[in-house]
Amino acid sequence: MKIVQANKFYFPKGGAERYMLDLSAWLESQGHEIFPFAMRHPQNLPATTSPFFPSFVATENVRLNVAGLFTFGRMFFSSEARNKMARLIDAKRPDVAHIHNIYTQLSPSILDALRSRRVPVVMTVHDHHLVSPQYNVWATGCGVDHSRDGILAGTLSKFHKHSHAASFAQVTAFKFHHNRGSYRNAVDIFLCPSDYIRRKMIDAGFPESKLRTNHYGADPSSVVPSYGHKGYMLFVGRLSEEKGVETFIQIARQLPDISFKIVGTGPDEEHLHAFAHGSPNIEFVGYRSGELLAELYAGAMAVLAPSRVHEIFPLVTLEAMVHGKPVIGSSVGGMPEVVEDRVTGLLVPPNDLHAWVEATMRLAYDEDFRVGLARNARLAVETTFHIKNHHARVLKAYEDAIAT
Repeated sequence: MKIVQANKFYFPKGGAERYMLDLSAWLESQGHEIFPFAMRHPQNLPATTSPFFPSFVATENVRLNVAGLFTFGRMFFSSEARNKMARLIDAKRPDVAHIHNIYTQLSPSILDALRSRRVPVVMTVHDHHLVSPQYNVWATGCGVDHSRDGILAGTLSKFHKHSHAASFAQVTAFKFHHNRGSYRNAVDIFLCPSDYIRRKMIDAGFPESKLRTNHYGADPSSVVPSYGHKGYMLFVGRLSEEKGVETFIQIARQLPDISFKIVGTGPDEEHLHAFAHGSPNIEFVGYRSGELLAELYAGAMAVLAPSRVHEIFPLVTLEAMVHGKPVIGSSVGGMPEVVEDRVTGLLVPPNDLHAWVEATMRLAYDEDFRVGLARNARLAVETTFHIKNHHARVLKAYEDAIAT
C-alpha cells in the first residue's frame, strides 16, 4: 500500500510523533510505501515529500500580532495546507491516509483535499481534542474541566497556556470544527487507543460505526525482562503538572528509606527541583533514552504513573511492563485498561496521597507480591498488548477504509 502519514511535526517531539514514526518504520519494513506530511520545521527528519510541506507556524508563545493572527487563521482553515496535500496526492496517488495530530499547524483543511480526491482516511485519536478544547482533561478533584465551556467562559478561564487570547482561539476553533463536523464527516475510521476515549467520542456525537478500539502495543522480543531491582521507585515522563510529579515527590517524602528516581524534562522542572529540596532520597536524572533508559527500568522496583488527567493510554505503562515492572497508576482515563489492579499493578485515585503511599510500601516490602505482579505485567505484553496485535488492527482499518 501507499500510505500518507500526516502529523503536525515530523520529528520525535512527543508521544504522537514517536508513535507515527515507529508505525511508519514498521510499515516500510513490511514493504509499504510511506509519504510523510507535516509542516516545515527546522527539527524535521529528512523526507522526500518535504517539498509538499506547508509553512511553519509558531504556537509556543502567544502574541497579538500579524504572526499571531496568521496562526489563529490556520486553526480554522489553511489554503496552503490543503493545496500542498492536494499536490502530494496528485504526485504520489496514495491508497489511504493515516491522520494523527493535525490541529492548528495543519488544520482539517487537508481533509478536504483527501476527501475531494477520494482518498480513504484513518485517524488515530491521540488526545481529547476531538471532544474537548482541552488536550488534557483533569481527573475529578485535580483541576477544572473546561470541556463543555462556551467561548466566553473558556476565554475568561485562561485554561490554555494561561492566556485569554490562546484560550479564546482554542475554544473558538474547537466549536467551529465540532459544529461543522470537520473530522466527524471526513474521516472514515477513527482508531481509539482505549475504550475510554471511544466512549467519549460516542458521547460527543461521533458515529459508533466509525470508531474502533486499538490499544497500543509493545514488542517483547526487544527487551529481556528483569524481575530483580536496585531498590528504587521510578517516574518516567514529562515534568509538568498533569503528570503528577508533585505526588511522586510527596510519596518520597513520606518514605525516606526508599529511593525515588525521576526521569524526564519539562516546563515545571525548576519548580519540582525546589519542591523536592531537602529530600536526599529523590534523584532527578534528566532526559534518558535507549540503553540508559532501559537500565533505569531494569533497576526499578516499580514504575509510578500518578497522572492527574484522564490519560488516553499512557505509553509509559507498556514501557514498564515490557521490562517486567509492575505499575502503580491513577485509576482514571484509559489507565485501568492496561494496568489490571492487583494483577499487573495497582490502581489508586490520583488525589489520594495516603493510598499512593500504601501502594508504594506494599510493592517495596512485599517481594513475592511485587514479583507476581511483575511477571503478570510482562505476560500481558507478550499476549494482550503484543505489538503484532496492534499492527494487525491498523492494517485491517486501512483495508476496510479502502473497501468502503
